[in-house]
Amino acid sequence: MQVVSSEFLNKNTGVKMDKFISTPSGTDITKRWKALYNYVPASEQAHIKRKWAEFKAQMAKTLDDLEPEIQPAKVFQWQKRSKSL
Repeated sequence: MQVVSSEFLNKNTGVKMDKFISTPSGTDITKRWKALYNYVPASEQAHIKRKWAEFKAQMAKTLDDLEPEIQPAKVFQWQKRSKSL
């Protein structure tokens, strides 16, 4: 990563930066984003980590781990037929 010392105004944020971070093509652009925009990658965010942990736990379950929901059977009262039919 090459750092060139010169002042410039970031057009997107309006923040005056004293260092320009130049990265060759094909390198990790997140270094520049962290410096300019306070970017935090998803892999470092707590709520994303928690979501993935929950997802992995759900996918690790087997049929033996799941408890079937048993619906109570409906009870029908038999009615006597009238003899007039």
